[in-house]
Amino acid sequence: MKFILAGIGKMGKLHYEHLLKRKDIELMAVIDLDEKSLSSIDSKIKKYKNFKEIDGSFDAAIVATPTKNHEEITNYFLEKNINVLVEKPISDNIESATSMVKTAKKMNKILMIGYIERHNPMIKTLMNEITNEKVESIYTSRWAPRPERIMYEGVVLDSMIHDIDIVLQFIGEKISIEDAYGNLGDDKYPDNAKVVLKNDKNVYAHLFAGWETNHRHRTLMLSTKENIYMGDYIKQTLIKVDKKENKKTEIKIIKNETDAIDAEITKFKENIIQKNFYQESLKSLEIVLKSTEKIIKKNEIQ
Repeated sequence: MKFILAGIGKMGKLHYEHLLKRKDIELMAVIDLDEKSLSSIDSKIKKYKNFKEIDGSFDAAIVATPTKNHEEITNYFLEKNINVLVEKPISDNIESATSMVKTAKKMNKILMIGYIERHNPMIKTLMNEITNEKVESIYTSRWAPRPERIMYEGVVLDSMIHDIDIVLQFIGEKISIEDAYGNLGDDKYPDNAKVVLKNDKNVYAHLFAGWETNHRHRTLMLSTKENIYMGDYIKQTLIKVDKKENKKTEIKIIKNETDAIDAEITKFKENIIQKNFYQESLKSLEIVLKSTEKIIKKNEIQ
C-alpha cells in the first residue's frame, strides 16, 4: 500500500519512523516546507515542499502539518481519490472540519482523525473490562509542559480533546457541557481548564488539563456500579477496585500492537482494505470549541 506523509514535525516524525519499519506499507513521498527537515528523510523517498507537486498513484496520506493547513491539504488529497488520516485536531473551527467531511463523503473516501488515545492499550483493556458494566462517572487528568509549537490553540483543543474523545467512546455523543472554566495564557487561550460534561442518562465526566508542570501526567478514573477503574496512559497500568469488597486488583494490559501510533496506522489501513468509507464525528471538536469559548468569556467578565 502506497502512502504519502505531509508534515515532518513532532507527530510527523513519529509517523515517519513507524511507516519506515512496516513491510506492508511503502512510504513514497514526504512533504514539508522546511528543507532542513526534508534533508533527514531517507534518500529513497521523494521529497516535496509543495503538496500540489506530488504526482503518481497513492492509496493513502497522513496529514501531520500544523492545524491551520489541514483543510487545504486534506481536501486536495481527497479530491485526488486518496484516503486521509489527519492528525488531531482536524481543525480549529467547525466550518473547515465540515468542509473536509463533505469532501470525503463526495469522493467516498476515508477521513480518519488521529485520536491516538483510542488505540492506547490501557484504554482498549478498560473497554473490554467494562463490557457488561454501566458507567456512572468519569474523571480524567492530563498535565504537561506547554508545547513550543502551540501558538494560539489552547490546552482544551491541543490536549483535552483526547480525553473528550475517550469520554464519548464510553458514554455516547448525547452530551451537554455543564461547566467550563480555567485560566488564560499570554495568547488569551486556556493554559489550564476544567470541563464538566453530562450525557442524556445523567452520567457526568469531569476533565482536567493544564500546561503548568514539566511532569507529564495522563490518568483516567472510571466508576461503574460494581467497580472503580484507575488507568494510567503513560505507565500503562489499570487497577480495579471492587466497591463491595474494597478489593484492589491490577489488570493485565492487552498489548497486541507495538504502540498506539502503529495501531492507529493499522486501523487506517484496515479501513482502506475493508472499504469502510466512514467519516469521523465532529462532536469532540464541537465540545472543545464551545468549552474554550466559555472559558474565555468567563475570564473577560472578571
